[in-house]
Amino acid sequence: MNYLRVIRNNWKKCTFGAAVGVYALQSLKTHIEIEQYMREFTSNIQTNWVADRPKKVLVVMNPVANKKKSEKFFKNYCEPVLHLAGYSIEILKTNHIGHAKTYVEEMAVLPDAIVVAGGDGTSSEVVTGLMRRRGNLCPITILPLGRSVQSASKRINVFGVKDVTYVKSLCKALEPMLKDESHFQSVIRFDVINEGDGSDSQLKPIFGLNGLSWGLLEDIDSGKDKYWYFGPLRHYASAASKSFANNWSVKTDYVYTPPCPGCIDCASTQRQEAPLPSGLFTRNLFKYQKNTGETKRALVKNENCSNKFEGSVEASQININCVQNKDNFAELESQFISSLQPGWDFIKQIPRVTCSNISPSLVVKSRTIQLHPADETTEKFYSIDGEEYDARPIKVSVVPNAIKVFC
Repeated sequence: MNYLRVIRNNWKKCTFGAAVGVYALQSLKTHIEIEQYMREFTSNIQTNWVADRPKKVLVVMNPVANKKKSEKFFKNYCEPVLHLAGYSIEILKTNHIGHAKTYVEEMAVLPDAIVVAGGDGTSSEVVTGLMRRRGNLCPITILPLGRSVQSASKRINVFGVKDVTYVKSLCKALEPMLKDESHFQSVIRFDVINEGDGSDSQLKPIFGLNGLSWGLLEDIDSGKDKYWYFGPLRHYASAASKSFANNWSVKTDYVYTPPCPGCIDCASTQRQEAPLPSGLFTRNLFKYQKNTGETKRALVKNENCSNKFEGSVEASQININCVQNKDNFAELESQFISSLQPGWDFIKQIPRVTCSNISPSLVVKSRTIQLHPADETTEKFYSIDGEEYDARPIKVSVVPNAIKVFC
């Protein structure tokens, strides 16, 4: 009875103490589960996956990714695994935009592998740096340490280690590299179109794994951090600011060439484009099979390869991605979404609105596609693998089986 009387007279303190106790027990339980899983995983490494020879690995780390938590997660859960597996690690901490791209492009000797410890922007810089080099390229592996890493884990949103599930996702991302399981992956090339004034003649291409996003949904998603003071409602606030603006849609002309499994014309066209690494396209263009040991496809003449189709469209959102079609070769899939309507219904549904659950008004399958934005949309931005670029006339093309990825 005395205990009940104390609780009744001090119920606020007792409630607070109970909440703290529950949180402490839950944290202790999570810590024990993580320790147990890491112990089992490292034991498996020592038994099966220790490298036969010392291998050098370059870790490209974005220390500000995931609200500056990416470095902590890598140090706690990834770096010990790599050391235990016999890898020699060099860590590059990026300190400005383009740092990783320049560093990888200018390296005298590539390591045995590159580990991307960041988000989609960091992976795009590493891929761009590799694709601008000449000669053989080293494989890469991508860790889901950014807030969104589409190429590594289909957009795993990371806000902190809450349970053993996230630690498992990091270890599973490293597991293919430890087992030496890899495959060739196609990349997307982005070239600014020279309009004849000579100012763009020296611009180098950008390469990415995920694609291009342009329009309303991308503006809302990229602008929600400006409304941080709304807390969990910042997504709604960003949607409201865009819903009643004048620039609800984008206008562009487009020119595309049909998909091609590989022929003499597209191979010769690719060789003429600079500064693509010499020999890379012709060496990997026809490795469409999942098993890279299969016979390469012979060069043939495709009469439809050089055909061009033009059009003009006004859409709320435009997405360009690289997909593997039913004939097992890579092609571009451009989705033009025009069904979005401004209003309160759209604002209320914005957290659930994604490009995957909206039917596009127009879908274009192509090998290359050019976008020529209208003058009134030139102040907008493309998003290429999470990085923003000016919405200028651009050519998007697919480079099949260009890089080796541990996945």
